[in-house]
Amino acid sequence: MKVALIGYGYWGINLAKTIEANTNLELYSIFDLNQDRMLAAKERYSFKTFQSYEEILKDNEIEAIFIATPPQSHYKIAYASLEAGKHTFVEKPYTTSLDKAYSLINLADKKNLITMVDHVFVYSEPVKYLKNNIQRFGDIIYINSRRINLGLFQSAVDVLWDLAVHDLSIIENLVGLDIKRASAFTKKYGSFPNSAFGDVNIELENGVLVGLNVSWLSPIKIREMIIGGTKLTAFYDDTKAQKIKLYNAGVILNEEFEKAKLYEKMVEYKYGEEEIPTLPTNMSLSNSVDFFYHSIVFKQIPKENHKGIISVIKALELISKIG
Repeated sequence: MKVALIGYGYWGINLAKTIEANTNLELYSIFDLNQDRMLAAKERYSFKTFQSYEEILKDNEIEAIFIATPPQSHYKIAYASLEAGKHTFVEKPYTTSLDKAYSLINLADKKNLITMVDHVFVYSEPVKYLKNNIQRFGDIIYINSRRINLGLFQSAVDVLWDLAVHDLSIIENLVGLDIKRASAFTKKYGSFPNSAFGDVNIELENGVLVGLNVSWLSPIKIREMIIGGTKLTAFYDDTKAQKIKLYNAGVILNEEFEKAKLYEKMVEYKYGEEEIPTLPTNMSLSNSVDFFYHSIVFKQIPKENHKGIISVIKALELISKIG
C-alpha cells in the first residue's frame, strides 16, 4: 500500500521509520515545509517529491496519508486528505476542538474512509495487557499518573494537550472517561504563552478517581501510572524495561457503625506478592500503524479509536476551561 507522510519533525521521523519497517506499506512520499527537514529525509529515504501536500493528495497511487504536523494544522490537512479520498492517520491530538473532530469523523464515515488518531500508548503492549486483565483488579478505585520531562516546550499547544492527552487516552481505554466533576491547576512559565505545568483531579461517573500531574519543568523524564483496584494494584512505568508490576494489594473500604457517630470509614491495605508479567516487545507505534493498515484492509471502522478521540478532546476542553 502506497502511503505519504506529511510532516517530518520529531514524530514524523518516528513515523517514517515505522512505515519503512512495515512490509505492508510503501513510503511513497514525504513532505515538509522545512527544506532542511526535507534534505534530511532524502538522505535517509528514497521517495517521490511534491511541491505541496495538496499535490500529494491529487496522486491516485497514494491510498493513505499520515499527518505529523503541528496540531493547529491537523484539521485542515486531514479534511483535505479525506476529501481527496485518502485514509487518514493523524498524530495526537487529533484536532484542537471537539467540533473539528466530529467534522472529520463524519466526513470519513460519509466517504467510507478510515481515519484514526495516534493515541500511541493505547496500542502499547503494557496498556494492552492492562486492558486484557482489567477484570483481575476488581473494582477500580483510583488511577494516578505522572508524565513529566524537561524543556520540550510546545508553542502550538499547552502541556495538557501535549502530555495529559496520553494519560487521558489510556484511562479512557481502560475504564472510560465520562467525567462527573473535575478540578485543575495550570501554570505558565516565564513569558512562554502556554501552560507548562498542570495538576488535574477528576471523578468519573463510574466512581473512579483520577489524578494527573504533567509538566515540562522536570529535570528527569517520568512516565508513571498507578491503577488501584479492590483486588489488585498495578504500577506501570514506561521508562523501565519491566514496565508493569502487579501487587496483590487492594483497597478495602470498611464502614463501622458506632453509637457516637453514624459511621467511620477506614482504608485498609492488604499486601501480597509482586508479579512482573512478560510482555511482547512490539513497539507501540508499530502496533498503532498496523491497526490503521488492517482497519483499511478489512474495512473496519475503528469505533473504539473514534470513541477515544471524542472522549479525550471533550475532557481536554473541559480541563482547559477550568485550569
